[in-house]
Formats: sequence, structure tokens, C-alpha cells
Amino acid sequence: MNFGLKLWSTNQDTLPQAEQLIKDDVFQYIELTPIPGTEIDTFLSYDLPYTIHITTERHGVNIADREKRDYNIKTIQNCIEWADQLNARYIILHPGFGSMASSREFLECIDDKRTLIENMPKVGLFDEAMVGYSPEQISELMGSKFGFCFDMNHAIKAAVSLNGDYKEYIKDFLKLNPSYFHISDGNLANEKDEHLSIGEGNYDFEFLMQYVSSIFSKYITLETPRSNLESFNEDLANLTKIKAFIK
Repeated sequence: MNFGLKLWSTNQDTLPQAEQLIKDDVFQYIELTPIPGTEIDTFLSYDLPYTIHITTERHGVNIADREKRDYNIKTIQNCIEWADQLNARYIILHPGFGSMASSREFLECIDDKRTLIENMPKVGLFDEAMVGYSPEQISELMGSKFGFCFDMNHAIKAAVSLNGDYKEYIKDFLKLNPSYFHISDGNLANEKDEHLSIGEGNYDFEFLMQYVSSIFSKYITLETPRSNLESFNEDLANLTKIKAFIK
């Protein structure tokens, strides 16, 4: 399994620590989100394996909103350029919130085989109607063109919204053959995204990791919280907890 360390392009000061963790084979790659207005130069000075997570709704990207088409194209193209320069293996994209038809239409202008579509919760943090919360929607967005980034936390949240069995929902998503995973903990009584540390919620990680282990190609990024942005101690603790569930 390849475990990823999540960074944003504003986290440049942590690169020496990240480099050492990768040299020591504790983590195997960095999942990097380019924030608009930041520069790539510092990241180019390190010879590290990267994947790129395209800038999200937090910074205004929403491919399901036709009125944001120009901004979406400009921002996503910038992320693709970062991926090219850093020789990133994958590019992860949120399908947004609002119109499924608009999201599908926008994806027609993306032509990069590294692109993975990430599944979403059904309900956003501000009650948005998210796109890509079901296996059927993700399959439609992927088509024959894109791969799949499976956010298990998002799937569980969607199952909670639908009053369904989250374990069966997980199994349905796995039929789409994800090549990449996002993992964090959460509470089954809450349908909204939380991204808790492993053990702070009540997900069954023995079940989750059993199915992750069954997938041949495994890139796994921990999306757990980091209260001190200058330290990876919490990431290391969460990695240890996750590995304890791998048989």
C-alpha cells in the first residue's frame, strides 16, 4: 500500500519533514492541493512523488455551476500545470454541488487520463446538494474516460443521508474499481463531512480496511485533522492506527 501525506501549497515550510518521512518510507507520496495565488517553485526544489488534488469548493471551484465555467477552467488548468511540472501520477477532482448535468458537461472539456473523480457526501457542509454521492452518479461522471478516487468517509455520509446500510454502500462503490482512497473517521449520527482522526468516530475500520486491502492498486491518503500545521505527529498516529487494521 502507498500512503499519502496531505499538503496544501501553503504548507511549504513542512517540506523538509515530508521529504524525510518519504525517504524513511513511512509515507510514499504527497497529495498536494495548489491554492490560487501560490507558487510552485519550492515544491520543484524537492524530488518527491506527488499526486494533485484540484482546488476545491473552498476556493471557489465548482464544476457543477455553469456560471463558474471560466474560473473553473482557469483554476483547474493551473492545477494540471502543477501536475505536469511535478510529474504527478494522479489528479483528483470534486464533481461539485448543484447540477449533475452541468458537472457532466464540464467534464467533456477535461482531457487528462490521470484524472480521478471523487465521490461526495449527499449533503454539503452548508446544505448544498452535492453531485457524485452515489455509485450510479460516479459511474456516469467517469464514463470510459476517468478513474475513481473513493472517499470512504464521503460514501458513509451519503449512506447516512439515505438511511442506508453504509457497509453495503461501500461494497457498491467498490464495484467501480477505485485506484485511490481517502480515509478518515466520522460519526454515524451525522450526515455532514467531519474528517476525524481514526478512533474519534464510530466507523468499523476493520471492515473498511478489509475491503481496501482487496484492491490491487492502492493509493491511500489520510484526510485526518492536523491541529499543528507545522507537525506531522497526528498523521503518524493515524497511520499507525490504520495499519493495525490491515491483515
